[in-house]
Amino acid sequence: MLLLLVRHGQSLGNVEGRIQGSDDPLTDVGRLQASAVAAKLAERDDITHLYASPLDRAMETGSIIGEAVGLTPAPIAGLAEIDAGRAAGLLWTDWRTANPELAAVMADPNRPMHRGWEGGENGRQFGARVIAAYDEIVTHHVGTNDVVVAVGHGGSLAWIAAKAHGDPLDIWPGTRGGFLNCSVSELAIDRDGHGEPGAWNQDSHLAGLVEE
Repeated sequence: MLLLLVRHGQSLGNVEGRIQGSDDPLTDVGRLQASAVAAKLAERDDITHLYASPLDRAMETGSIIGEAVGLTPAPIAGLAEIDAGRAAGLLWTDWRTANPELAAVMADPNRPMHRGWEGGENGRQFGARVIAAYDEIVTHHVGTNDVVVAVGHGGSLAWIAAKAHGDPLDIWPGTRGGFLNCSVSELAIDRDGHGEPGAWNQDSHLAGLVEE
C-alpha cells in the first residue's frame, strides 16, 4: 500500500495565532491550497481510499480532495490534533502571558510526555491515539495495492512520521514536525507493515498561491 499524508489547508486559527480547537475553519487561502493539492492528487488517478481527521479544517480539506478524486472522506478521530482543553480558541500570546511556566514547558521539544493541556491531552495520550489510528489504517490496507490519503494536522502527522522513521515513541516527535499546509508526504508500506518514507513535505503544487 501507499499512504499519502496531507496536512490541512491554512486555517483562521493559523492566521490569527490562536490555539486551535475543533471548529477552526479554512481561510480562503486554505481553500485554494486544498484545491491545489486536490488537483495534484487527482492527477494520479489511483487514489482508492480517503481518510481525514474529523476537525473542521481537516475535514474541509478532505472534502475538497474528495470532490476531485471521487471519494467521500471517512473520519478517523485518532488523526485529530492534540486536544488543547480549556485553552482552545485563546490567542497564543494571551495564553503564554497567563501561563508562563506551562508555556515554557510546552515550548520545549523535549518536554515530559505527562505534561499537557489543562482539560485536554498530554503527550502520552496524544501519541498513543495517533499511532493507534495509523496502525488501524495500515492493518486495513496492508498487503494491497491501495493508495490511501490521510488528512491530518502538524502534530498528528509528526507522530506518524516518527513511527515511520523508527524514532522512539516515548518522547515528543519534535524533530518530525514542520509539515506545510496541504503538503504531501509519501509512505510505502510493505506486506509486513513497515513504512518506508518517500518524497516528503512536497509543496510544488502550491507554487504561485498567495499566502498570508
